[in-house]
Amino acid sequence: MFFLSPAIILAQENRFAGIPSDDVIRDYMTDAKEYAALFTGKVEIPYDKRFTNHPYFETDIFQSGTLGYNHVVYKDVMMRFDLFRNELTIFSPDKPYYIVLNNEKFDFAILNGSTIVLSDSEKEAKRQFLVLLQNGQYPVLKKYIMAMEDEISSMQIINYFRIKSQCAIYKDGIPYTVKNKNSILKLFPDKRKELDAFAKQRKLDFNRQIEQSIIALVNHYENLTNQ
Repeated sequence: MFFLSPAIILAQENRFAGIPSDDVIRDYMTDAKEYAALFTGKVEIPYDKRFTNHPYFETDIFQSGTLGYNHVVYKDVMMRFDLFRNELTIFSPDKPYYIVLNNEKFDFAILNGSTIVLSDSEKEAKRQFLVLLQNGQYPVLKKYIMAMEDEISSMQIINYFRIKSQCAIYKDGIPYTVKNKNSILKLFPDKRKELDAFAKQRKLDFNRQIEQSIIALVNHYENLTNQ
């Protein structure tokens, strides 16, 4: 796989200072080959600087990760996920812009140890980026609910993104939001008694350790049904 040269990394870091030289661009397009196919798409529209926080997954700084795009796997791609717009943005090596990729070609991404996928339910009005917490027969995912908010403080209007997260379990291709033990028991009524006993025996805490507790209960259900 292709790795960025120091010259290209420097050109990316100075993306607003000027466009990289023709030699750098030509060498990149030659060496990268299939990587060049990534850098097509619309230009990201920057957010207004009045916002006190950002809507990106974990950080607004571009991070290196693995990207599955259009059935091809690319390593060491500098990217970030906009959870409000549901956009994946990457560095453009030959323009002082950020490029938004086509979600229809997005397969998956691994960023900072997290696996990110797109929701695929036909009942959803808009596909969302989700963090895959557990990949099994009934995948467990985390989804983010984003909203723009504003408030008045010291005679000034403060704008910010309100960020909430929920866990969901995919069953029959549909993501079901789960908030506690009872919502999971309703989702798997055929093993309700066994799951309830398991949760009590393991002292699962759905308040302070909701993600771990959901994963443990789903894993137990899969083990019961596989038997």
